[in-house]
Amino acid sequence: MQSSEGHLKIQLVALGNGVWLDEIRREGDANIKDVPGGSVTFATLGARLFAADCTDTIGMVFKAGHDFPESIVDIFRSWSIDLTVQWLPDSPASRGLVFYEKANNNRKGFQRLTKPLPVTVAELQGTTLQATSAFEFFGSAEYVEEQVTDIVSLRQQLGGDYASTQPFIVWEPYPKSCLPDTLSKHQHVARLVNVFSPNHEELHSFFGEPTAAVDPIVIEGQAQCFVDAGIGPHGDGCIVVRAAGHGCVVLSKHMSACWFPPFYPADSENVVDATGAGNAFLGAFAVGWQKTQSYVEAAAYGTVAASFALEQVGLPLRSGEGSGELWNGCSVENRLAEYRQRIRGKRLAE
Repeated sequence: MQSSEGHLKIQLVALGNGVWLDEIRREGDANIKDVPGGSVTFATLGARLFAADCTDTIGMVFKAGHDFPESIVDIFRSWSIDLTVQWLPDSPASRGLVFYEKANNNRKGFQRLTKPLPVTVAELQGTTLQATSAFEFFGSAEYVEEQVTDIVSLRQQLGGDYASTQPFIVWEPYPKSCLPDTLSKHQHVARLVNVFSPNHEELHSFFGEPTAAVDPIVIEGQAQCFVDAGIGPHGDGCIVVRAAGHGCVVLSKHMSACWFPPFYPADSENVVDATGAGNAFLGAFAVGWQKTQSYVEAAAYGTVAASFALEQVGLPLRSGEGSGELWNGCSVENRLAEYRQRIRGKRLAE
């Protein structure tokens, strides 16, 4: 797939804290080491799920320390994406500990063991990824503001249509930066992106109400504050609040609150590990919007992608090729069709 300027059209590149190697710790169970994680990993997965016939339109770039397992790189290679690995012989791989509660298997904490190895937009100059049509960012308001500025600069250098158009930008805020005294800054930067997507706990934290409770009325009211302040360069962007087992809600200037149920109920035996499900949602959301120009359809893509991310610890297993591709033995397109049928005519999840 080529653009009018002759560049390969990349549908998505995810940038943030890079690819992490998680060690999973559950009380009473043996530790599981070297589990691929991080926002870049799962956002790329979400996009790749919907690119079976155009795998090389999904970009992935990350920095790998000297001890990063080649076996995990091989997994990414097997996806046949536009992959760039920058090896750092003098740095260790990004590693962290993930802790789970024994009683309900909920994730309760993450501890970094090494520093993150981020890739910035400026580092994409001269690569096939500089002309991507969508970015997914995980980071603080200051980080995203800087990256968007660099995107504008890069596209000016590319010239042609790129100089007058901007990519579709999805922003997942860094949880620890979601505070009452950063609310106005986040609202300001949200005007630079197309989609702003905190989870419900992060959203509550902006208003001094850190809680895991899900109250649709409260969530919609707080989300509306971002819509009223303006999302997107033309005010036509949206906020997507991801609410774990309660699904998600989408709001925009032209769209009242619309809730989408998760593919699996929270107590489903298919829900093994929700780590990365939100990132996968956003990667697929970006691809879905590009295909349909609809926030409703994009949310359906995202919900289906999240369902594949949470069926196991780590990444789902891919088999087959092209239209016969399966993930965990299931067709992504068939699951999307099933979900569309399930929510047809549905405006609010119970």
